[in-house]
Amino acid sequence: MSNGTDPFERKLQLTGGTTYTVSIPKGWAKDRSLDTGDTLHLYPRGDRLLLARPETGGNRRTVSISAARHDPTGIERLVAAGYVAGADVVRVDGSPERAERAAVRDAVAGLVGIEIAEETAETVVARTMLDVTDLPPSRTLRRMADRTLTMHEEAVTAALAGDTEAGKRVREQDDDVDRLFGLLSREFQRSLVEVPPAADGLTPFDHYAVARQLERVADHAEKIAEAATAIEEPPSEAVAVDVDRLASEARTAVERAFAETVGECDPRALGATVADTDDLVEEIRRVDRALYERDLADGYVLATVLDSIRRTAEYGVNVAEAGLRAALRGDRDGGATRPE
Repeated sequence: MSNGTDPFERKLQLTGGTTYTVSIPKGWAKDRSLDTGDTLHLYPRGDRLLLARPETGGNRRTVSISAARHDPTGIERLVAAGYVAGADVVRVDGSPERAERAAVRDAVAGLVGIEIAEETAETVVARTMLDVTDLPPSRTLRRMADRTLTMHEEAVTAALAGDTEAGKRVREQDDDVDRLFGLLSREFQRSLVEVPPAADGLTPFDHYAVARQLERVADHAEKIAEAATAIEEPPSEAVAVDVDRLASEARTAVERAFAETVGECDPRALGATVADTDDLVEEIRRVDRALYERDLADGYVLATVLDSIRRTAEYGVNVAEAGLRAALRGDRDGGATRPE
C-alpha cells in the first residue's frame, strides 16, 4: 500500500518482443481521472522519468477578477499576480470604470508578453502572447544579469560622484529587471503544474532562484543610486578608489557565479567562487569599520553604499550555491562529483 507520496514499484515488461510497458495501479489512475486509451507523455529528467498529460492548446488558464470587489490598486496587483501564477488570460469583469481600466493597463505595461486583447463596457481582457520556445529561461537570465550588473556599476559611479541625475536614470532601470524577474517567476509557477522541456540542465526552480538573487542585486543598485542625492560632496580619491574597487569585485563575484551556474556548473569552480566571495565580504566589512572610525563627512551614506555592495557579493554566493545544488543533484551531464 502507498500513502500517496511513497513510490509504487513496477517492473518493465516486454510486450510483443519490441515494446517495453510499465503498469499503473488502477486505483491510482482512477484517482487522477486516467482511463484506457488516454495519452501520456514521458519526460526524461536526469536519472528520472516524469509522467504527465500532454498540454491541450485550447485549455488556456483564465483568471477572473471582479471590478466591483477591488479598488484600482488591488486590481493592478491581482492582474500581475495572475500573470505570475501562470494564467494565459486575465479578465476584469463587472463593468470596470476608467480607473480600473487604467490599473489593468498599468499592470500589463510592467509585464513581459501580455497585452490587452479585448476591452468592452463590461470587461477588459489581457492575454499572454508568449511562446516559451522563443524565450528560453537561460536567455532571459542572461539579459537580467547584464542589465543588473550594468545598473550596479552605474549606480556606484553616480553615488561616488554625487550625481543626482545619473542616480535617477539608474533607478528607472529597475522596472526592466522586475519585468524579467516576473517572467521567470511565471515560468517557475507554471512548472509546478506542468512539465517544461529540458533546456540547459537547470530546473525552473533553479532559474527562479538565480533570478531572485539578480533581482535583489538590482534593488541594491537602486539603493546605491539613491545615495547620489544624499552625498553632499564626493569622498576623497582614496576612499572613492576603495569603494569602487570593492563594488567592481562584488559584481565580478556575481558574474562569475552566474557564468559557472548556467555554464558547466563544475562543483569545484563553484566552491572556489563561494570561498573567494566570502573573503571579499569580510574585506568589505573591514573597510566599512575603518571608514566608521575615521568619522568622515557623509560617512553614514557611504556606509549604506558599502552595505549594498556587501549584500551584492552575498547574492553572488547565493547564485553559486544554487549552481552547487544543481550540480550535486546529479542532473547535469549525467552526474557530478562533490568538491574535495
